[in-house]
This record gives sequence, structure tokens and C-alpha cells, in this order.
Amino acid sequence: MDRRPFLKLSLFGLLSITAKQALSEAYEFNFSKSKQGYLDRIQSIKKSGILPIIDIESSYNPKDFDPESFVRAMNRAGIAQSCLSLDPPSGGPLWSDAGNQLAMKFPEYFIPTGNGGTVSWSKSPEQFLDENERNIVQQKIPLMGEFEFRHYLSPRQAKRGASDRDVSIPIDGSAGHRLFAFSQRTGIPFQIHYEIEDGLLPPLEKMLTQYPNAKVIWCHFAQIRYSSRSSIYSPEYLGALLDKHQNLYVDTAFGGPRSIYPLSGEAHARYWSNQDSWNKLIISNPYRFLAAIDLGGDRIDKLGEWTQNLRYFLGTLPEKTAEIVAYRAAWKLLFNEDIA
Repeated sequence: MDRRPFLKLSLFGLLSITAKQALSEAYEFNFSKSKQGYLDRIQSIKKSGILPIIDIESSYNPKDFDPESFVRAMNRAGIAQSCLSLDPPSGGPLWSDAGNQLAMKFPEYFIPTGNGGTVSWSKSPEQFLDENERNIVQQKIPLMGEFEFRHYLSPRQAKRGASDRDVSIPIDGSAGHRLFAFSQRTGIPFQIHYEIEDGLLPPLEKMLTQYPNAKVIWCHFAQIRYSSRSSIYSPEYLGALLDKHQNLYVDTAFGGPRSIYPLSGEAHARYWSNQDSWNKLIISNPYRFLAAIDLGGDRIDKLGEWTQNLRYFLGTLPEKTAEIVAYRAAWKLLFNEDIA
């Protein structure tokens, strides 16, 4: 028997594994090396008289993305760091290292973030989680991307007649349990897009109770697109939820006072209609609220405009609270330490 083909195949397999390991090590995140660059940039922005922002939640499609232009926009907008998650293109691989390469190329600007749980996740959740868990651990990524459990069409998608983002995955189903358990085991936070509906709140509470050490960032604070579906959520409800579940965080990506959801015709950013009560909640729990801009592939060029909207909201808060929400809360959550 000629063993040469077998030996060649075995050697090829060994080299492939070694190459993958080397690739993973090359992308491995080292906070101790990145920390000073992050801090220097934050302090530089502060010295210029601008409140630095760590954007905890944005995403991009690598197809039409110009990183140099985006970095220049960050400089103009006073964004210290962005947790910019890559959304794997439909039909492509379930995981891409492009986001990690971006963080390596611009180490002062980007905090490595896992791929977004969008189309690939909704079509193949278990396979997506296979790739997510393996790469998050191997590359020591400090934050997972946004997982869509219940997602209505975005305003832009609704206006152009799209239908592929009306997603409904049970948060207490097998994929949800696996994601929560992974975060509980590793301590790595993850983000969820989870529309605010009365019927969806008990399953979320159940998961927060079952996995008390899973770090959950609930995206889009007080964003209610159909008031007829939401009678429970309020400052009092969210405050009680935050008191009971110390593992829950909220990002502050929501529309401005004039933002209307086209499918309901309602102002879906409910913060503005009850601003004083919501602010009291934020002031009492500032480290549970995280600045977020929520850029995406179809609005990646809107950084300046959307940062102005975020700063308008931050300007309604007391100065010390605004500083915590803008960057200190994200730093403490991701790196488990306080920042001046």
C-alpha cells in the first residue's frame, strides 16, 4: 500500500490546523497592550473640551466600508472608541475576521467585537453560535455583537419594502439558552435586539433569572414601535428589572424627538415623552446605561449626524451622569475597572 497520498493529506490537515491557530493568535486581543492607546485617545478628546464617547453598538458591511474615512469621521465627532461589529454578508461565511483586522490596524479607535447576529444568525443559529463561541474564545474578544431575537423592519427597510429583517427567535429557546450560558461561563457581554412587547418580557426575565452572570446589553432604550403591544414597560418597570437583575445593561441608541416608525405612524423613541422620569432612572443607575450610536451597513456614513443625536440626549443629563453613560460605563463593563 502506497502511504504517500495519506501522508500528504495528513500533513496538509496538520498545516491547515496550524495555520488556523496562527491566524487566531494573530488576531488575539490583548487589552494590556491596547489600554494605553485607548486612554490616550480618551484624554486627548477630553482636553479638547469634548465629551468622549465609547460607542457600544454599531455594525458595518465590509463591502462598502472605507475605514480611513470612518476614522476621520470619529475624530470629527469625538468618538473615542467604537465597538464596530461586522455583519457577515448573506450567503457568505458565518464568521469573518475583518472586524478584528480593523481593530489591529487602528488599535486606538476600535474595541474588538464579535460578528453581528443578523441574517446568518437567524438562518442558522446553532451553526452561527459554533463559530461565535470558537472565535470569541480563541481571539479573546471582549464583547459579542448584537443578536436579533425579535426584530421588526427598521424604518429604512420598511420604506423600501424589505422583508428579510422581520425576525422572531424565542429568547428562551435552545439558541437563547446556549448564548446566555456561554456568556455566563465566559463573562463576555452580548447584545440583544429584542422589541419591547408585553408578551416578550416574561421570557426575558426568565432567562435573566436562570443565568444571573450572563452580561446582557438590551439595545435601544425605551424604543416602542407599537404602543398597542406594550403596556408594561415604563421607568418603574425597567428600574425594578435593573434592581432585580444586576446582569442587565441598556444601550441608549434610540431615535430623536421627531423620529416616527413608518409602519405604526408612532413616535417610537418613548424617552422624549417622559424625559424627567427616564432621567431619574438613569441618574440612579448610571453604570447600567451605555452610549450607543447604532450605525449599520446602510447608514455607516451617518456617524456625524447620529452622534449629534446622541449628544443631544446626553446633554439632558447631569454632567457627571452624562460622563458615565458616554464612556465610563462601557469601560467598566468591558474591562472590569473604573476610568477617570
